[in-house]
Amino acid sequence: MNIAYLEKRIKKTEALLDSKKKQLAAGGDNFALSLSIHSLEQHIGDLHHKLSTEKGKREKEVIELRLVGADVNNGSVPLDLLANLAKHFSGLVFAAAAKFQNGQDMAGAIPNEITQPINLRFAEIGHGSSRLYITGDTSPDLFGVSLLENSLSGLFDLLNQDMNQGLSEQVDNLGLRSSHSLAKFLKVLRQKHIEIDIRWTGGNEQKHAWHGRRDKIQMLETLLDGFSSTEPVEVKVDGIVELISSAGKLDIRNEAGELIKIRFSKKMYEAVRPFRMGDTVTLLTNEKTVFNSATQEKKKTYSLISIDARSTPSGASLLPAEESHNE
Repeated sequence: MNIAYLEKRIKKTEALLDSKKKQLAAGGDNFALSLSIHSLEQHIGDLHHKLSTEKGKREKEVIELRLVGADVNNGSVPLDLLANLAKHFSGLVFAAAAKFQNGQDMAGAIPNEITQPINLRFAEIGHGSSRLYITGDTSPDLFGVSLLENSLSGLFDLLNQDMNQGLSEQVDNLGLRSSHSLAKFLKVLRQKHIEIDIRWTGGNEQKHAWHGRRDKIQMLETLLDGFSSTEPVEVKVDGIVELISSAGKLDIRNEAGELIKIRFSKKMYEAVRPFRMGDTVTLLTNEKTVFNSATQEKKKTYSLISIDARSTPSGASLLPAEESHNE
């Protein structure tokens, strides 16, 4: 079984489980239906285990950076340029991974418990042109969730977002610290008059690519530099679950019909995972306003603190609120 197949199987099985849970809720006690639900839940757990195993076999993520410019067109890269690019690229990956792990931007040094499993390394310079290859360990958890994989997916989501439609959601996903490291990475390229192609193929064989022309590099750098956020305030969110993703995304539709996109940390994935589309939940979140001084764009963002016990599906285990606060 390959990774793409397992991910599709998990989505289909979870959709079937959602349907059966709705049937049970609408029709009352039904032993056969309850047994089927229990069997599907066990099957989903088995699929997650297989997904983790397959991603573990993958071992490495490989990112290609192809540099184009007068200083790098001879197949070599000046050492100071290489050092600066490596520093800011590793900074943006580690900061994004810390955001996915903890649900919020981290101040200070990124701890070894995050950086060591990712194990970013400069692998080689490709022959014939200035292609830099960077590798990192996939390191999936028991559910097949990889911090490096999520960080790279978030990076390409931001790079390929239509800048005319705003970047607030992608910046919130990756984190302000990571986004500012990306801006520094782009600044190095701009100052050296270098264009770049970035490529990565995910475990599900999806190909990700971004071509950074000089004008695009300068525009994105300016936009990312302009982002800031307010201090978080605690806000309760009530509504219906519309989406849950292992990448830390939880969409809730409130009574007013508004769709609220909530981020949750990797540590809370096991607590969130039992919920299905259509469940009614009450959540405590941190609300922030992300602001871009360059475009005057303003957007509220939410990160999960804890789940009200009354929202708990049968058999689910939740993190206590005090542990959630300390993530």
